[in-house]
Amino acid sequence: MNPKKILHLYSNFKWTGPADHALNLVTWLKRREDVEALFACERRRGVQNFLYQKACQLELDFVNGLILKKHQNWQVIPDIYSLRKIVNHQRIKLIHSHQDNDSLTAVLAGFGDRLIRTCYDGEPAPLNFRQRFFLNRTAKIMTASLGVQTYLSKIFPEKDIQQVDIPVDPEIFRPLEKSPKLLAEFDLTADTPVGGIVARVQKHRNFSLLLDAIELVTKEVPDFKFLIVGRGTHIDTVARQPVSRRGLDRNVIFTGYRQDDYRDVLNLFDYKIFLVPGSDGSCRAVREALACAKPVIAARRGILPELIRDGETGVLIEEKPVDLARAMMAMTNDRKFRLSCSRAARQYAETVLSPERYVQKVVACYESLVKPI
Repeated sequence: MNPKKILHLYSNFKWTGPADHALNLVTWLKRREDVEALFACERRRGVQNFLYQKACQLELDFVNGLILKKHQNWQVIPDIYSLRKIVNHQRIKLIHSHQDNDSLTAVLAGFGDRLIRTCYDGEPAPLNFRQRFFLNRTAKIMTASLGVQTYLSKIFPEKDIQQVDIPVDPEIFRPLEKSPKLLAEFDLTADTPVGGIVARVQKHRNFSLLLDAIELVTKEVPDFKFLIVGRGTHIDTVARQPVSRRGLDRNVIFTGYRQDDYRDVLNLFDYKIFLVPGSDGSCRAVREALACAKPVIAARRGILPELIRDGETGVLIEEKPVDLARAMMAMTNDRKFRLSCSRAARQYAETVLSPERYVQKVVACYESLVKPI
């Protein structure tokens, strides 16, 4: 069997947004015998290229020769010609794009009829002229959100648009016992009730709502602890100073940005809170929490109502301190409810968010464009 060559394009060099999703897909495809997955992303001279470095660590087949800037500029022109040479020289069957500018490049290079685009947006947003141009000329579109699928299907009624559940690796993200080392670091015990959030600490992430709710919870459960996992330019004004003003220094713990032990920190949580989606509309951090059997309390924003099964894998709330505090109290005090949600969260991750299920759907999309050789 001659494997079909699929070139994945990612027009950025930063480790932001859905970069992890794109690399995961290429990694999983690499294990198959019927597909040969190649990867290309932006590379900048003199700048630390996080995405390229990660691709090298994963030993992916990297394609050089493309600029792939995130934003549209004149450099799309040389990329058009370079992409044509690469496709012809390496006999690329299909192109799978993950960002706007790489989709535009593929269409302008004349490969729209063999182009698949994954849209990671969590909610519908008005399309600009450029997006309408390349999406209308893209052979197939996959969306992370049902809402986005419905929205795009109305704009492009003749287009094949499928919804896919972006997966998380259940072997990497899985429930673990609370780390004794981390319990000691944060002065916790195994029985301490712990909530947590993983997010870049920014002004728009609604930390005032979160702190209002924590303040209400601590009045009922004085030993309650809450971990804020992440960093941000405005972390002092957005979180640290307000925590001190409210007298919550004993209850709120800033772990900073975690990398090597991130999974272990996540497994300290009894449940996770997620209020405002960031640059990754598909909410990777929520998927990772579910895979670790952590129920999620989430706002009704973006893809979150699609991702969280209210009352089963977590709780959906109105964005009011009392509503958030009520959900946190239920998770903190009702152990039976929390454990039920925990089991359902893990089961959801193992089935709906299964990498195997996702890859099968993606490969079926490929095969519908190119018949098996």
